[in-house]
Amino acid sequence: MTGWLVTGGTGLLGANALLDLQRDGRALGVARNVPADASGGLFVRADLSSRAARSGLVAKMGVDHVLHTAAIATIEGCESDPEGAFELNVRASEDLAAQAYAEDARFIFISTDAVFDGESGDYAEEDPTSPISEYGRGKVEAERRVLAANPDAVVARVNFYGWSPTGTRSLAEFFYNRLSTDADVGGFTDVKVSTTYVGHLVRAIRELAATDASGIFHVAASHGVSKYEFGRALAERFGFDPGRVNSVLSTDVLDAPRGADLRLRTDRLRAAIGHDLPSTIAGLRDLQADRHAGRPELLKKFDHNEETHGTFDR
Repeated sequence: MTGWLVTGGTGLLGANALLDLQRDGRALGVARNVPADASGGLFVRADLSSRAARSGLVAKMGVDHVLHTAAIATIEGCESDPEGAFELNVRASEDLAAQAYAEDARFIFISTDAVFDGESGDYAEEDPTSPISEYGRGKVEAERRVLAANPDAVVARVNFYGWSPTGTRSLAEFFYNRLSTDADVGGFTDVKVSTTYVGHLVRAIRELAATDASGIFHVAASHGVSKYEFGRALAERFGFDPGRVNSVLSTDVLDAPRGADLRLRTDRLRAAIGHDLPSTIAGLRDLQADRHAGRPELLKKFDHNEETHGTFDR
């Protein structure tokens, strides 16, 4: 039986991955603070920013797949604590990649579109990285170290949305929560991303893990949009007035800069798994369907807001 170890198991991606992976077999979550009720799943308490705590972790768990999502994953979080971010985002990633390689376990490392500066968009995996934030620079270094420590690893550059344990961790929740209160909300017209629904991301990760593929992949939506367009499309999907989504500039709202056009090419992913992921807008159908099916309530059982040291990267 395939066994998965999912770090960052109380985060947006980690919790959704655990829900789905538990249906197929054994899936263990790693978290700095273990939730009281994780929907029947088994959690391991470990602070991955501690070298001693993560020592020998993969061997102890006896798994053959490691999905490493744990990180300080916000721009502001990394800017305010660069040393802590480097320890968790870089050193821990290198360490766990090496452990997985020694145990012949598949290793999937979650990276980010923030490895690019967003000047041109439509980035391919082989394009030179050009990060403009501490978060992006750390992920570039982590990618290099992970692949050096584990040549068989998959590095997945991602941007995703979905329902989270806290209900406040993604771009979709940002728009949904505000629109639900009848308030107007701003959407950035100057930031374009290939953000994908987290359920589609988890399925793609599973498909990649089942191949012998290695190296860097852009695991992203087949067609990205601006955050303003995303907000309006979400409003329409859930029956809110799209006119309440107002166009704003990120530079007027945020202190730390983001790339303007971080859309990613996914040709290499298509070649590896045989298909594209749905577009950003198409993914909203499954976001809505999963809400109706009760997924947000299931995810609340994973709630312990510790793994990404922030809300989400707007």
